Amino acid sequence: MEYNPYRALISEFKGIAAKLTGVEDLQVIKARAGFGYLSIPLHDLIRSRPNLSSEVNEGIKGIKSHYLMDLRFINGFLNANVNLVNYGKLVLDSAIGLGPDYGKVPGVKQLNIIVEHTSANPLHPLHIGHCRNMVLGDSLVRLLKFMGHNVSARFYLDDTGIQVMYLALGYSKVRELAKERIEAGQKPDHVMWIIYSVTNAVAEVQRITKLLEGKSEEEYRGLIKERDEWVGVIADWLSKDKELVNALVESLSNIDVNAEVARMAKAYEDGDEGVKGIVREAVNLVLKGFEETFRLFNVKFDSYDWESEIAVYSGLAKRIIMDLVKAAPSYVEFKDGVYVFRADKAASELKLWDELKLPKFIPPATLNRSDGTTLYLTRDVAYAVWCLTNCNPNIVIRVIAVEQTHPQAQLRIMLKLLGYDASRIVHYAYEMVNLGEAKMSSRRGQAVTIDGLLEDAVKRVKAIASSRGGLNTSEVAYAVAVGAIRYYFVSVSPSKQIVFDWGKVLDMNQNSGPFIQYTYVRAFSILSKAGIEPLQYTVPSTLSQEEGDLILMIGEFPEVLLRVSEDLKLENLVSFMNRLALEFNTFYEKYPVINAEPGLREFRLALVKAVKIVLENSMSILGIPVLSKM
Repeated sequence: MEYNPYRALISEFKGIAAKLTGVEDLQVIKARAGFGYLSIPLHDLIRSRPNLSSEVNEGIKGIKSHYLMDLRFINGFLNANVNLVNYGKLVLDSAIGLGPDYGKVPGVKQLNIIVEHTSANPLHPLHIGHCRNMVLGDSLVRLLKFMGHNVSARFYLDDTGIQVMYLALGYSKVRELAKERIEAGQKPDHVMWIIYSVTNAVAEVQRITKLLEGKSEEEYRGLIKERDEWVGVIADWLSKDKELVNALVESLSNIDVNAEVARMAKAYEDGDEGVKGIVREAVNLVLKGFEETFRLFNVKFDSYDWESEIAVYSGLAKRIIMDLVKAAPSYVEFKDGVYVFRADKAASELKLWDELKLPKFIPPATLNRSDGTTLYLTRDVAYAVWCLTNCNPNIVIRVIAVEQTHPQAQLRIMLKLLGYDASRIVHYAYEMVNLGEAKMSSRRGQAVTIDGLLEDAVKRVKAIASSRGGLNTSEVAYAVAVGAIRYYFVSVSPSKQIVFDWGKVLDMNQNSGPFIQYTYVRAFSILSKAGIEPLQYTVPSTLSQEEGDLILMIGEFPEVLLRVSEDLKLENLVSFMNRLALEFNTFYEKYPVINAEPGLREFRLALVKAVKIVLENSMSILGIPVLSKM
């Protein structure tokens, strides 16, 4: 039994090559189609040793191998096929013997890893963009834990920004009405979204109204049009909750909302207990709604890290500005109470582009407001410093949208100048989700929420199940919907935009969560009907192409996981799962399993069981619900 059968092949092949060439640890690659399974290029050796070709050809004749066969030396490549009888036994014994642990590779250096993901502003429900972040982050957590690392999943809670004060101010005016709705069963983050959006809209109407005086006719028309758009936002919310919106607009109309929000932001950073109480109450209600969504997707966090506690009340964010002035005075400018970090100048003069993996363009960074309050970037640097000094991580993976590439680069430069190992901070960037013509603006009340996305998916799954005569229970429909959404968001490289397409999300024939779940159910059903446990089998001397391909893929699974855990390309695991499922379904449709002749029947059942194990372990890593019926 081997934790990584593929490495047994590699080790044996390298040993053979060393005997033939006298050189240890030569590179092993996949052979070209038609030339075997594995290949070792020997061109460089041949150039320095002209007689090597004849020596290798002669030496091959005396080679004996357990897992390899058909050794051939062609065009400078040493090629080999696999002895599927011996290797098949190793692969199936390993997969079945290790079961839920198959894919783990002992000996991997155990790291302390922080994965910070989702971290949505606590203002409104999680939307489809957060969904990609959440699924990517949670899948990384699951993968790295499976591989034996110490992983902490963290949510960075931004509770000190100006936008949070719009929510808190609005909530303070309609607190009892909001509580009534939540107690009546409305989701807290959806109720708070109304309050946040309407408060923003009132603030914008007030701001624009002040700008009207003295404007030219053209400017006046433009401002009126903009103001009307914000009035329209309020009107849209009125159609959803007239009582709440009217009460909110009436209570806000007698105050200068923007001025009050600025006052509250300063008071909150100063630790004012009254402001702190209302902000915390509002944020916790939104967080309660987030957690309901997380439970639906089986996403868990080890910690919610409050920005105010870590970066503000501790004084860390302000200290970092002063520390940066001391450590790198030539890169910090000060004017009218505002500090500006010349990240562009530091990157250029210190030649940090390659070391810190910086984008080609780096803008300067403003670190504080003139009233002394800190900005998001400064607080973000404080959080990074806190993580590095308090959590002892080997690596901090931050799942943050690609739009934050410049702030994250500025953050790494500052950490470097402050004396920290900035290479431990990894920006796991992901592109946006493209909804076609649909536009999103949470401030304007326009967003595809994760909750709405899941509800839509469940309805579509039930419709598909009904048309196919399948199970139509809510429990199964939810599991399939969750699996469909999770699979889709990890199936595409984070560096590429996703154009959301229900046809692909719910494709029952290939490359989707439901397709993987259905394939697993098929394997589960075969084994349940057979009812043989423990399974005694022998690998036949002659195998079909499909049986051989399945053995090779099952054997590669631990190697695939090892590579994915190193390069964090989750889409490669998804691609592997899809190829395995396609190959298994082709096998199932061509060959009998339960009704196969004795001997062959037991082998094929073992093959099915190994496929089931690999699919189940992969699904667990990606958070795709495992079903026994569909």
